[in-house]
Amino acid sequence: MTLYLVLIMALPLLWAVWISFTDKRVGAPGELIGFTNYTDVLTDPLFWRTAWNTLVFTLGAVVLKLIFGMAMALALNERFRGRALFRVLLFLPWTVPTIVSVFAWQWMFSDVGGAFNAILRGVGLADEPVPWLTDPKMAMLSVIAVNVWRGTPFIGIALLAGLSAVSQEQYEAARVDGTNVFQRFLHITLPSIRNVAMLAAVITTIWTLNDFEIIWLLTRGGPADATQVFSTLSYTIGFQNLDIAKATTISILSIPPLIVLINYVTKRTLKDQD
Repeated sequence: MTLYLVLIMALPLLWAVWISFTDKRVGAPGELIGFTNYTDVLTDPLFWRTAWNTLVFTLGAVVLKLIFGMAMALALNERFRGRALFRVLLFLPWTVPTIVSVFAWQWMFSDVGGAFNAILRGVGLADEPVPWLTDPKMAMLSVIAVNVWRGTPFIGIALLAGLSAVSQEQYEAARVDGTNVFQRFLHITLPSIRNVAMLAAVITTIWTLNDFEIIWLLTRGGPADATQVFSTLSYTIGFQNLDIAKATTISILSIPPLIVLINYVTKRTLKDQD
């Protein structure tokens, strides 16, 4: 049974690896061409620019989601009136369909009648509309902001579950010893939820690295490839240029960093449990 499951899980990946060694295009059978796709992709400046964009997008979004998710979990772990209602409201971004939330953000980023530009001009911080999605630097910041807004609730939920398992007796003993809030956070909270935070970070890193919908719907990888990441580049080459083999090669080249990350976190988690 285990071997059967492994084969089912591994079969699509093995098939993708095989395609990457062929010249497969849409509507054509494809022939074996060795490492040609890998050498073509690795010598293409667009691939390395895409790799850098993917690193900036993934690292920036994951770090911000961890910071905001921790703040959300700490706030919702406190007892106050209306806590249940705030929990529902803060988790809403995760429940709304991606296409609906992205269209809402697209309207808010708009140069004509967009909410953000209207606010900035209303308070006198901008005379001209800010090109949120048409300027290369602003476009990357904009797609990161939307990804953070959508993904932070997951981190918040995971860390809140970890916080609920921390013994209150430890906090009481620390208060008796005269520690302040920051010391209790540093020496009790963080060590107690470290494994949960690491697993949440790995999962959200995988989701962020593979994010396609937000970037494609907002910028389609533009302007001038400023927000091109592995997922959008692979889609463009595979379904617009019809070069399935080269698109598969790009996707396969994005896997090794994830394997290294998952292996590192797994070893650290198992080591802590020992």
